[in-house]
Amino acid sequence: MLNFEKGVYREATNSRDGEFTYEKFITDVHEAAYNELYLSHENTFAEIYGDGIMAVLPEDNGKYILENIYRLTAGMRSYNESFKADILHPKIDMGCGITIGRISFTYYAFDNRYHAIGYAIHEAARIESLSKRYDARVLISQHFLNFIRGYVDSDARFSFRFIDSLVLYGFKEPVTLYELLLDNDPRFEIKKRSTSPYNQAYEKYCNRDWKGAKEIFLQIYNEYGLGTGSIMANRCERLARNEPLGYWNGVWDSSKK
Repeated sequence: MLNFEKGVYREATNSRDGEFTYEKFITDVHEAAYNELYLSHENTFAEIYGDGIMAVLPEDNGKYILENIYRLTAGMRSYNESFKADILHPKIDMGCGITIGRISFTYYAFDNRYHAIGYAIHEAARIESLSKRYDARVLISQHFLNFIRGYVDSDARFSFRFIDSLVLYGFKEPVTLYELLLDNDPRFEIKKRSTSPYNQAYEKYCNRDWKGAKEIFLQIYNEYGLGTGSIMANRCERLARNEPLGYWNGVWDSSKK
């Protein structure tokens, strides 16, 4: 990503080697992940999975994590805005899932490497898998938000919005999700403005006012263009047809497919 920001892809346009390519971008992201997440800070661990990156950082790295997410998303936006998208130059997007918890490292002899394992690893992966569904680029758990809240509140580049409370697939306990908002996102101010009506709709949703909640969620989708509103409106319609029995606190169960 650092190489991209320095403009190394803006070489001679009459040479195929100098063109913007998705392959070059992904290679650069992998290099940056290794250099920035692994080499540049002690006690970090980074591993590449296809076009995904898993990073494990010690608990003193809250600001470091935020800065790297900011640089990565800023570079992605620069890449997307640098040319007209076509089949050879696709625009890209990314999703992040971040949480906090204890992990262990286990040595696997078959590939002669240590691999990170633990509850938090799986939780982060499940959270990331929901980023597209909720139209939220950087999804974080309540635990991680509590950890970085001081940095977020003191830096105007960052903000957050509540998304949902749910039981993740394969889990038993609920997790509360927020989107970490970055001012390099073109929809930064839109998402901030949507926070109040969204919270109002979610309160109605928790009080079983499916019709009232659906109306506001749809308004959020139509006025702000946020997919989260559509997702929640559809859920309200589904719950109106199949009223949940017994105690209801708004937690959505997605633990099973």
